Amino acid sequence: MSIDQNFLESLQNSYNEIVCLPKGSSALNARILSAQQMQKAFEALRVQIKGSENLPHGKGIVFIYNHLENHPYFTAAEGFQITLDSHFISSIILQKYYGQPGTRVVRHSLPNETNHKLYFDRFDYIRVYSKEFTPPDIDKKILKKTNAEFYRIAQEELLQGTHIAFSPEGNSYSTEESPGKFRKGVFRLASSPKEQPLVVPLVMVNFDKLPSQATYKCAIMPPFRMQDYGVTHPDSKHLSKAIEKINKKYQRWVADLSKDDSDFKREIQILKQKAIKKKDARDLIVFYGSSTLRLWKNVAKDFPNWNTLNLGFGGAFIHSLDKYFDVLFSKIQPKSIVLYLGGNDLTLGYSSSKIVDEILSFIKRIHSKFPKTDIYNISIKPSLERTGQLDKIKMINHRLKTRTDSLEYFHQIDFYQSLILNNKIRKDHFLQDGLHLNSKGYEVLKNCLNQSLSQ
Repeated sequence: MSIDQNFLESLQNSYNEIVCLPKGSSALNARILSAQQMQKAFEALRVQIKGSENLPHGKGIVFIYNHLENHPYFTAAEGFQITLDSHFISSIILQKYYGQPGTRVVRHSLPNETNHKLYFDRFDYIRVYSKEFTPPDIDKKILKKTNAEFYRIAQEELLQGTHIAFSPEGNSYSTEESPGKFRKGVFRLASSPKEQPLVVPLVMVNFDKLPSQATYKCAIMPPFRMQDYGVTHPDSKHLSKAIEKINKKYQRWVADLSKDDSDFKREIQILKQKAIKKKDARDLIVFYGSSTLRLWKNVAKDFPNWNTLNLGFGGAFIHSLDKYFDVLFSKIQPKSIVLYLGGNDLTLGYSSSKIVDEILSFIKRIHSKFPKTDIYNISIKPSLERTGQLDKIKMINHRLKTRTDSLEYFHQIDFYQSLILNNKIRKDHFLQDGLHLNSKGYEVLKNCLNQSLSQ
């Protein structure tokens, strides 16, 4: 059975389980069940999440997204399709990272959409009338009253700490046509004159394609509040301009995410220029590795007595670092190189032995090019995102330490154990995504590295 057929079967099974829940089952149970089923369904597909470090801590957050139409192949029941992008947000972004599937804002069913109504009635989501899906004979008073209720119900949900996911468009589009024009509803909601909720933009790409032909992508952009755009209340004269600016940003974001940048070409060009423009190259310490280094914004500040250059790039595999090594190091002669690598290779299904062999091969290549350069390797950190692979991570760190003990130019830094307290990962040292470090985590890393560099 093809990947498309398997995914369709998963969607159909999910639909049937939801509509067949016993009477009296709570809406929360239906939401959680759906999120769990969709997590399993998406696990079998090529999925890419970017910017998870932008997920904020907190409750009562508004998540907005550009809504993509479904491929016609994915019909879960007669005349009904499970929207892939919104279910991805409920199951992956909200349930996985926040432990709750949140509340979605969905349109009312049309009179002839029996299966649509059967399905969404189980979730007790916030319902609104969409302009493109409004019965022609509906009483305008009912329409107005229903849409006014949206604000009251949504505000209550946010105050209770529930996250809300809502597309500002009121319609769905293909990736190539996305985003549509944003409407005011969700932005008026987020413009409360009291404490404004955080708004997190989610950029969705390719959920309108067959999974056999595309990678489903979601980029999480930095959160904002409407007051950042000068909007302090729902009737602000700045509201329309703010929405227009956000809409234009989405156009750029969707276009950028649609491009295939699996080879990090744009990021490498930026880093190459950064290396070229580095004027003071004396006693240079270069940080080279994946997002743990890329997101370390305070390297220069944390090491004021050292001449540093950060060339980390997000999502890098060992082979990626090897591929761009000559390009990025062609104009510099580092005194020391600080590495962080191997963590992302766990997602490739490699054995611990293979990852260790690849790291060793890369280390020897660095030494061959820079025989007088000291190499400091930060051990792979434990993370909440990878709790199922902690034994594998410990094995990689242990084997690498054992096989490099005799190398005078190589220094293994035990960062793993620094993030463990009472045999548990120090959750308060991580961002909301459970993968990337927060300021506390970087403080620990700074101390570990400082000690090694000083010696």
